[in-house]
Amino acid sequence: MVSMSVGIPFKSVSEMLTDTLREAILSRELVPGEVLRQRSLAQRYHVSEVVVREALRSLDGEGLVQLERRRGARVSNLSADEIDELCEIRILVEHAITRHAVPRCTAHDLRDAEQLLRAMDEERNPVKWLALDREFHHSLYRPGQRLRLNKMATDLRQMLERYLRFFLGSLHMFEPAQKEHRDILEAYRSKNVALAKKCAGKHLRRTADTIVKHLKAHGGLDIHTEAPRNYTR
Repeated sequence: MVSMSVGIPFKSVSEMLTDTLREAILSRELVPGEVLRQRSLAQRYHVSEVVVREALRSLDGEGLVQLERRRGARVSNLSADEIDELCEIRILVEHAITRHAVPRCTAHDLRDAEQLLRAMDEERNPVKWLALDREFHHSLYRPGQRLRLNKMATDLRQMLERYLRFFLGSLHMFEPAQKEHRDILEAYRSKNVALAKKCAGKHLRRTADTIVKHLKAHGGLDIHTEAPRNYTR
């Protein structure tokens, strides 16, 4: 595990712990339903319980942790309703970003996006592919110069990240996503705002629908690789 004594200088200890716990949840080291005990976390990472509480509150805001009155915290369960709602919100934000970004997108921006797509064609590690995917979308957001909208899109993407990590490979989502990415890029290249919005919305909706269908078909049971346990390691 990451030592809390070493990290990026401009991040607080609470932010570093938040990053570490977030990655543990996304990688399934901490599984849905798992109890997170403040004292155990504080001892493991050599920080105060105040720092742990701050980190857990941040993760609660991201939807990765649930804070329960008098019962501490636990890793949030995956939910078909959650991903459906997050997708609805993200489509609205994406449409707003696209409206500003398409007219301002330059040849340089398009080349950057194309290079990222080529790298994604060759990558099948879900973590690495999703990192490229984030940068691809950000490369198209940036020309719009809407910092708050971009931040909202980033936050929503972060809430969806563990769904994408869990199911990207197992549901064979790479190829459909790449085709949709190229459709989005072509709409940007043609300066067609309406088409770019349509393609972006279709991409997000299809991704969410694929995961929602799987979760509902399996009752969410396939994601629980082991019974919830107290976090005392």
